[in-house]
Amino acid sequence: MRLLSKLSLLLPLFSGYALANNYQGQENEQDGDFSFALVALAHTQDSVYVGGERNNTILPLPEIHWRNFYFSQGQLGLTAIELNDFALDLSIGGDFIGDTDRGDSKQLKDMKDLDTAITANVELSYTGDWGELSFGTAHDISNKHKGYSFSAGYSYNLSYGRWFIEPAVAVNYSSKDVVNYYYGVSEQDVTASRAFYQADAAVNYELGLTAGYAINRNNIIMAFAEMEFFDDEIRDSPIVDDDKSLGFGIAYRYSF
Repeated sequence: MRLLSKLSLLLPLFSGYALANNYQGQENEQDGDFSFALVALAHTQDSVYVGGERNNTILPLPEIHWRNFYFSQGQLGLTAIELNDFALDLSIGGDFIGDTDRGDSKQLKDMKDLDTAITANVELSYTGDWGELSFGTAHDISNKHKGYSFSAGYSYNLSYGRWFIEPAVAVNYSSKDVVNYYYGVSEQDVTASRAFYQADAAVNYELGLTAGYAINRNNIIMAFAEMEFFDDEIRDSPIVDDDKSLGFGIAYRYSF
């Protein structure tokens, strides 16, 4: 199953993490350089695959931060540069761009199995009163699809007391190797009702909205929704029957 798209993964966790730090205040900061939090997340998302089922997922997601190192959202990373309004992150982790189970579609069960790729990632983020702008790139280092992707996103956090809301937009470019890995049809997967298909690179767009409430400095609850719009290179595949996917979920975050 597809765990989460990149946008729905980033929005609730990073928004909650930032709010938690702001809410605690300087006088309540944790001693030392280590912090640990656990997120319980329930998420559901449409599948764009022919015969694909809605993906319902419940996940425990740990967040560990030690000095400039972190493990968060399946990524092991290092904040190489951190200034007041600028950050550079380097990380390695799972590639959540595509669905390795093809929506658990019974019609596509005969196709070659897909594995989760491991990618090396670089992300730049710039934050100001106007919001946050981020740019990222990911490259497969596990020899699964041998592709790469670029992303750009913008979000704006609105806070009122313990409440916050954060709308966001993102654009994602995936190389043809990535697109064909998840949505192409190779010669060995061709059937009488499934034609050979090889796509070019694709650009997808995402809209997201997160809202949350800080119960206290340790507990935050969140809800989020996102819509992803797929490129025609993906939509034209014979194993795809939709050009958009709606996802939403709820999350609870506890900081130890």
